[in-house]
Amino acid sequence: MKSDTYFDTMLENEQYTVGITIDDSYTVDSTDNRAYDYVMNPTCKRRGDMYKALHISVTGKNSYSIALVGDYYTYGPNCAILTDHIVTVLQNDHITQIDLDTVQIIKEYELDVLGTTFGIYRIPDGYIIYGEIEVVKLDNTFREVWKFSGKDIFVSVNGKNAFELTENSIKLYDFENNFYELDFDGNAVSE
Repeated sequence: MKSDTYFDTMLENEQYTVGITIDDSYTVDSTDNRAYDYVMNPTCKRRGDMYKALHISVTGKNSYSIALVGDYYTYGPNCAILTDHIVTVLQNDHITQIDLDTVQIIKEYELDVLGTTFGIYRIPDGYIIYGEIEVVKLDNTFREVWKFSGKDIFVSVNGKNAFELTENSIKLYDFENNFYELDFDGNAVSE
């Protein structure tokens, strides 16, 4: 991918390479924005709203850039998954799926989650959403399977990795340094 832009998330498969980062300078309905081939605003954010835009750079069978406008509490790292020609993007409590062949939004999902979300991860039978207050498992159709919360928020203050997805489990540390390990069915393996 040729670009002078640093990407928080890089995804690649046989068909596409996708780079994603926050565009801090993007303003809805402004003529001074970076030139994008496509602008998508699925939650209809307006100029006076609080929002963030993701700069999505796509190369492969087709090459173009997308500004995806969404929730203000959107994070660039771990915000997307690429499967074949579909990119699935998490913007806090909103998931957008974009068909990269047609450059169309094909599905949207609203999450019922407390607090801010930090990342979306693919597991064999669904998805894991890592959030500040809750970890949520979704099935392959984005229906909620289970939720887990700890004694405090899943953010570490002592340098430990607050969230780790392993082959068989999810390891978490909360703000009070409590440790949790869950299997993919939401059961505590250790606490």
